[in-house]
Amino acid sequence: MSFAFFRRLTVAAALGFGLIASAGAVQYTTVDTDASEVSFSYSQMNVGMSGGFGQVQATGFAFDPANPEAAQVVIEIPLASIDAGYDEANAELEKEEWLALADHPLAKFESTQVKALGDNRYEVTGQLTIKGQTKEVTVPFTFNEEGDTGIFEGSFVFQRADFGIGEGMWGDFSIVANDIEIKFRLVAKA
Repeated sequence: MSFAFFRRLTVAAALGFGLIASAGAVQYTTVDTDASEVSFSYSQMNVGMSGGFGQVQATGFAFDPANPEAAQVVIEIPLASIDAGYDEANAELEKEEWLALADHPLAKFESTQVKALGDNRYEVTGQLTIKGQTKEVTVPFTFNEEGDTGIFEGSFVFQRADFGIGEGMWGDFSIVANDIEIKFRLVAKA
């Protein structure tokens, strides 16, 4: 056996093993916005309330389970798609003291860091912008693969006062609590 033949065989084997190893790796780059959900819950006069958003946009998304630290996420929520449970509440939320939709039609989250925590658990840190105010938040989530689909689920709490949501007479937290919980289920494809 010649050295040249052995070298070609080694290179071919290395390439073959590389292809086999990368064949199972899937990078998720597209969010199925129709299958994805973002909801919220809060307390109004000590009564639990909830709602959701009819639209989710992923203007940037890349997640490789083999390299989660390199993930990039940019999610935007058109706030006009809010559903707080009844029309009167939806109309109220459009006003300046609440979400000021005329001036701030989108809520946006843009990641700056992703950490793997083990057992399909992760956390993403990034900038959350609502009503022209930007704050850093850290969001825990789980990731599971179902065929060629990746499911990202998690929740986090933010304080509405940090973003100027519910100003004036609505700044009284005994009427509407300061804590707003966001829950999400993002469905991504390769």
